[in-house]
Amino acid sequence: MNRNTIKLSLVPALLFAANLFADETLEPITIVSSNKTEQSIQDTTSIIEVITAEEIEERGYQSVAEAIEHIAGISTVHSGGLGQQTSIFTRGMNSGQTLVLLDGMRLNDPSTIEGSAFLENLTTANIQQIEIVKGGQSSIWGSNASAGVINIITKTPKDGVHGSLAATYGSYTTRGIDADIGYKDEKLTAHLLASVLETDGFSAVAPRDAEDDGYTNKNANLKLGYRFDPNNALMLNYNRIKTDVEYDGYNDSFLLDPNDDYSHADSDQKNLAADYRFKKEHYRLDLHASTGDYKRDAYDNAIGNYRAKIKEYSLLNTFEYGANKTILGLEYKDIDGTYTYDSDSKFGSYLDKGIFLSNTYLLNQTTLIETNLRYDDYDTFKNKATYKIGIKHDHPSMPGFVTGANYYTAYDAPSFYQMAISLPDTLLKPSYTKGYEIYARYKEWLNITYFNNKAEDSFDYNFDPDTYQSICYNVEGASKFKGLEISSAYRLPEIGVVFSANYTHLFKFEKYDGSEFFRRPKDTLNASVDYYTDSKMHYGIEAQYIGNRKDMNFNTWPASEVSTGNYTLWHLHLSTPITKDTDLSIHVKNIFDKDYQSVYDYTAEGRAAYGTISYRF
Repeated sequence: MNRNTIKLSLVPALLFAANLFADETLEPITIVSSNKTEQSIQDTTSIIEVITAEEIEERGYQSVAEAIEHIAGISTVHSGGLGQQTSIFTRGMNSGQTLVLLDGMRLNDPSTIEGSAFLENLTTANIQQIEIVKGGQSSIWGSNASAGVINIITKTPKDGVHGSLAATYGSYTTRGIDADIGYKDEKLTAHLLASVLETDGFSAVAPRDAEDDGYTNKNANLKLGYRFDPNNALMLNYNRIKTDVEYDGYNDSFLLDPNDDYSHADSDQKNLAADYRFKKEHYRLDLHASTGDYKRDAYDNAIGNYRAKIKEYSLLNTFEYGANKTILGLEYKDIDGTYTYDSDSKFGSYLDKGIFLSNTYLLNQTTLIETNLRYDDYDTFKNKATYKIGIKHDHPSMPGFVTGANYYTAYDAPSFYQMAISLPDTLLKPSYTKGYEIYARYKEWLNITYFNNKAEDSFDYNFDPDTYQSICYNVEGASKFKGLEISSAYRLPEIGVVFSANYTHLFKFEKYDGSEFFRRPKDTLNASVDYYTDSKMHYGIEAQYIGNRKDMNFNTWPASEVSTGNYTLWHLHLSTPITKDTDLSIHVKNIFDKDYQSVYDYTAEGRAAYGTISYRF
């Protein structure tokens, strides 16, 4: 039986095999995002896509945001170039409704407008794979997972001593260096990475050739593990990201100023986690403790300071019986923050105690049933219960043909920022999402998914002319998101060619009042052709079509609705070994120098070329 649930990204995970075209079967892919424990990607009803380290290197992705925007069902918008503000819309839903994790540590910053993560600050150095779970996942992960979960898995050491050094240089005086070293034996594992990525950039606000807005990203990642015996192991994870970015703010006339050489921001994000694992026969215990410390300072016409801390503790009990699995999880989160705008400071904190039960059951060797049930007890908000029911069926009469469906509920607690700007003596409620997805797939050749989500008690904002500030409130009515995702890959092993494509169409992405959400394209298409030679050279060409987006022009009063138009981007890629341990890759992006905007009035990258030399030992 082949209960394969993986969907295909641009270079599908089928390319994991050491001999790329020698075997028609997929290597087993292990994930942790579906139920917080390691399992085969086949053993879940969830729709999961995996971006591998190989694909990241072949495509020259510099940030996580750049990598995931080529996945079906996901679109991103950028307010300028590298390091500028980025929003992600998973199946049309808001950024704060996608939970982003790094080795299981939460990266969503509760001091942001929607409690979203800063994807623009997550570089691709040291990534082993990116797991993307679409659909409501609150029944496992709690808040901020109504649209899905993105879990970034960093690399693990190989046996013995090994390491790598990579240097990148390219357009807009972009330069980067990554260095890592790792060690592994029967007991100890250790891996240390340090990376720096800098660019002089280009003007964030149109025109592109106005005053440059630069960006610096410094990242350090440390993994330590010790295996006491076959049943007991301890792992420590530490990650720190420091950034400095220049951007274009508003001038004294409240107009965006492309020649603004003052507005800038810096951030310092630290995440630390300790995990203890005990396993004996069919039982496994996981203890997890983590902290997240978020600091951001923005300087433009005013000074904004944002501080947030997250402490999280969890205990997982996993029972395996045959092909079935049951997980009982207990969690505790302590979240607090401070928001200061000039001299006006606001504070907030809340506690969340959660319990969930997850069960997967294989029926008759052809049908998998998955159920999740979770309850969150808040000290500030209304308590929430969420659940998921999923089924997946293999059709023996047509090997490789799989059908399935998931029905789920999810919720999003208000971010600290939303709490801070709500009306006095008004308690915001968590938004609540109900949704389902139905899918069918035949091998890697064709994957089709239909999704339908409805969110109630969503958050919106009203501008207060007396205070010149926005007021956050819960809306009446429901926001609706409906769409179709199609993906496919086909390979010709005799000539070493892989064709892949995916298409997303949003039938509906409307607010509670019937109007459409801004900055979401109705249609998105990604396509690529890759050629692999016997000498391990790779040539690739990819195209991305983005349909028309609606946006707002804030340089008029009152603000007026505008359109960013549709556009198609083309990219070229080349990678080749120079010596046994040294590789060269060259990437030319936007080869036709398309002038486009994903956010109105903000520029995007023109024709650009980047080269990377990497050495491994």
